[in-house]
Amino acid sequence: MTSNTNSSVAFSPGMARDLRADGWARVDLFDEVDSTNVVALDTAERWHLVAAHRQRAGRGRLDRAWVTPAGAAVTVSMTLPLPRDAATWGWVPLFVGDAVRAALTQLADERGAGVEFVTKWPNDVLVWDDDGDESGADAGPGTGGASGDWRKVAGVLCQVASGNLVVAGVGVNVAQQRGELPVDTATSTSLVGLDAARDEVLAAVAAHVARAARAWCEPVALAAARESVRRHCRTIGSLVDVHTPDGKVARRRGVGIDDGGRLVTTVPGARPGSAPTMAYSVADVVHARLGSCAEAGERRGRNADE
Repeated sequence: MTSNTNSSVAFSPGMARDLRADGWARVDLFDEVDSTNVVALDTAERWHLVAAHRQRAGRGRLDRAWVTPAGAAVTVSMTLPLPRDAATWGWVPLFVGDAVRAALTQLADERGAGVEFVTKWPNDVLVWDDDGDESGADAGPGTGGASGDWRKVAGVLCQVASGNLVVAGVGVNVAQQRGELPVDTATSTSLVGLDAARDEVLAAVAAHVARAARAWCEPVALAAARESVRRHCRTIGSLVDVHTPDGKVARRRGVGIDDGGRLVTTVPGARPGSAPTMAYSVADVVHARLGSCAEAGERRGRNADE
């Protein structure tokens, strides 16, 4: 296996060495690149990690632009083996998202930050952000007295590469301030009180994603991986507006994730088992926006009607 590292003033001197020690066969660190996913797709080498100080033309799901100030975010793409069973491929973005959640949770726990991270089906990591409002921080989600909400701190874009490989692109907002965020539904780790350097976030994300990829290649580990995704997915139990490619919007409540990785929903207010369900694949959905905490009657961690 080859190892190739581009010198970069944007990363700590030992960053590439430490990543290779964690099992990445090739590490490329750039000051600036159009897209880390494009670089990884062009090489299509297993266990290849590409990270950049700044992306000039980063893309998200459905070709949405993803641009950040230089040095403010983790932008990394990792080339991984696909699960042996093709029926499990739809779970890969969910597994990667859950790994990113676990990485950020570990960093928060190590620092006693008291920050909770969850996932949103199919490819986002959310964190509770009280907007810096002292009263809101004490009130918590769903109390009606806070300006905060669950906001996006990280996103995942998975693209299949040749050779039964997948490139998992991950972006984590680390150092952005309010005015540097593209939308008011986004936040950064620094804004929610997680004091972790960008290199620390990169190392943690890389380690957890590698661990997840090795697990999804072992059939005996798949059940536990799926259970972790379901347990930490905020969409399950929440009201969600499902935007489909035909322009329609359906107000649903997420009730589960099926064995194909599809979001299972029902109509709001229905008793469990009393109404038909509708399952959505990633390809069926343009947006799956969570309803506001106050609207849904939710509190942090789980829904009030659970």
